Amino acid sequence: MQIDYSNNYQGCFVCGKENKQGLSLDFFHDKEKQEVKTVWKPSPYMQGFKGVVHGGFISMVLDEVMAKVCLFIGKPALTVRIEVRFKQPVLVNEEVMVRGRCIGIRGKRLELEAQCTGIDGEEKALAEAVFLCV
Repeated sequence: MQIDYSNNYQGCFVCGKENKQGLSLDFFHDKEKQEVKTVWKPSPYMQGFKGVVHGGFISMVLDEVMAKVCLFIGKPALTVRIEVRFKQPVLVNEEVMVRGRCIGIRGKRLELEAQCTGIDGEEKALAEAVFLCV
């Protein structure tokens, strides 16, 4: 099977517009700040505890924003390692900002970081990851 590592695939659960069960998030490349960002409003089906978004969904969106960073800098890559630290709960129907940026490139290894904040700037979750160029 040939894998398409471009930004054109529309079946992605997080960003794909053709995935009816997915999130259909839009990601924006801020060249001035050298980051990628998206605004996300988690739905009630994403909750773990009542009213609180499950950490798996938060981790998935943090991972995706870092994958988009790789694409926007022209280095398609796959996650090798990710570490997520949760600071505050993300609530169902709460609008949050998710940002990612590259903090280092060593050969085929990309080091990235991402954060999820409330629209008011309150830090909700942080991620650090290593991606490997494909």
